[in-house]
Amino acid sequence: MKGALAVLGTDTGVGKTVVTAALAIALRRAGMRVSVMKPVASGGTLRTGRIVSGDAIWLRRILGLADPLEDINPVCYRHALAPAVAAALEGKRTDFAAVRRAFDRLRRGQGILLVEGVGGVLVPLGAGMTPASLCVRLGIPAVVVGRAGLGGINHAWLTVEALRRRGVRVAGVILNGARGGLAERNNPAAIEKYARCRVLAILPRVPRIRSSRRALSRMAAAFPRRSLKMIARSGGWS
Repeated sequence: MKGALAVLGTDTGVGKTVVTAALAIALRRAGMRVSVMKPVASGGTLRTGRIVSGDAIWLRRILGLADPLEDINPVCYRHALAPAVAAALEGKRTDFAAVRRAFDRLRRGQGILLVEGVGGVLVPLGAGMTPASLCVRLGIPAVVVGRAGLGGINHAWLTVEALRRRGVRVAGVILNGARGGLAERNNPAAIEKYARCRVLAILPRVPRIRSSRRALSRMAAAFPRRSLKMIARSGGWS
């Protein structure tokens, strides 16, 4: 079957991109075909005549994707600001029609499409849209990536509630960057209690994750098989 799932974050810098890549590898190991996209981004660089997200370039390379960058990242701004702010500064408008076309092309094939967000779930993308409302428009559920350590309960709970209030189905929370501290050992149970949302995986802090396939493979191995099955079902795959 084919389907799609958003990978959204509690904030900027929680590791959405590396978690998206690790999840893609883990799902592939479970026998599924996976594509990814980062529909709207900022802080891009000029490449073959257009501004492209460095995250999208990295995802395409590290996952060996054949999909064109124009589909993986249809909208990107040069300035490293919230997309709506960057768009206004650059005199542009966020082209959500282009996002939809790219999404439909990538989803057309059999397999799983992971749609990575930008910033937190209420970052303004332009035209009144946010990552949360984009999920509603695309009709897809989400997993939330949050910090494993201190502050992680508040951020995860706020994010899950914000998504649910806007009609986004939340498949679960993925905690990233665990170092084995006291908060990291106790936060997962607290998040499940207060946010009423399953913690799908607790991923370790892995140095040099961007430059080492072995490091990324180690992160992918931290996804429990049971959670991968739940993620697959949440995204509409059997």
